[in-house]
Amino acid sequence: MGVTMVPQFVFSSLFVVMLVLSFQAAEKLPERREVSVRRLPRVAIGLFTLVAVPSLLQFAYPGIYRALNRNWDLIQHHGQWWRPFTSFMVQDGGVPGTAFNLFVLAIVAVAAERVWGSATTLALFFGILAVFSIDTFLIAQPDGGGNSGVTFRLATTMAGLALVTLPGRRSVLLALGIAADGVVCLALGNAHGEPMITGIVVGVLVALVQRRRRAPQERCSTEGVSSAGVR
Repeated sequence: MGVTMVPQFVFSSLFVVMLVLSFQAAEKLPERREVSVRRLPRVAIGLFTLVAVPSLLQFAYPGIYRALNRNWDLIQHHGQWWRPFTSFMVQDGGVPGTAFNLFVLAIVAVAAERVWGSATTLALFFGILAVFSIDTFLIAQPDGGGNSGVTFRLATTMAGLALVTLPGRRSVLLALGIAADGVVCLALGNAHGEPMITGIVVGVLVALVQRRRRAPQERCSTEGVSSAGVR
């Protein structure tokens, strides 16, 4: 029996479901960074520019793709260690894949900056990129490029943030929906399911660390107000 190929529109639909659920999770979160015409999301714009410029130029100058893409042989046997960390700046999906990846990056980066804040969004993006690129040195990977992995993880960190910031049935159901979506992707043979799931975990961990760091400050602030009231 032959292997049945899953149509691309099925995966595209699953990706859209993940994005919708992630934005639903972000909808109720408090703003940590106002985003407006007067207060542009500078980190989001910077990340988009970092990816968009080489991704678009590669069509006119293919050497850009060859210099930055993920190439297992060159990484393992020719010392080109930077490739796992630069492959997100070029695309292997042609014009449709590039357009999709850049559009999703634009909307996800803006949403993330709004709920995480500028500094945390920047740290999350490059932290995710660094940590989840390590396996490229250990396990053979197909050659290619694209920012979908880091973008999908950044998107679903918002669901993880909601689990910590707004614990309750709604946040749990949204996170479970994203996780189930990721499992379906993996079951159908699409590796993008993994970033959907691990992004939630990253979001929970970062949110817990932030809450623990803020706790002493909030306690000191409360004690200061109480002391002032006694006086």
